[in-house]
Amino acid sequence: ELLGAMFSSDEDELVVERPTGGGATISVRLRPSSGGEQRRRLMEATLALELSQAYPESAAVCRLSRSRGMVGDEEAALLAALTALAAEAASSGEPCVYALVEAAIEKLTELNAGGDCPICRDDLFPRGAAPPPPTYVSACFHSFHCPLCCRRAELPGG
Repeated sequence: ELLGAMFSSDEDELVVERPTGGGATISVRLRPSSGGEQRRRLMEATLALELSQAYPESAAVCRLSRSRGMVGDEEAALLAALTALAAEAASSGEPCVYALVEAAIEKLTELNAGGDCPICRDDLFPRGAAPPPPTYVSACFHSFHCPLCCRRAELPGG
């Protein structure tokens, strides 16, 4: 019920499946907290939590799909953190679905706040007095410094 109040099932943000054999699979579309600024949302993913009949004594199985804007090591780190949290909760028999979703959003928000340009490897959003260079965000949420992206497109074969 709590997740239903936080996420819309109309926009496929939350899907709950309850197979006849018991347990459940809860899928939540994760987006970083960005204070309502759509242009600052550079990542998203869908978190699927598979809950067996023995949940919460049995750990939720965490899977990520439809991730956008994350590189492999960021996705792996997020999944490892969630899997560890699920195992810790199961060891004490504590329900953890809400905690897993909140931890995933928090981690996604941290990852979203920074990052490097994959072309020049400089910080996409440097902190300091000078304004950051314009950033291009592709349809798959990968981000680049605009001048570098444009220069790359102008190169033969680019």
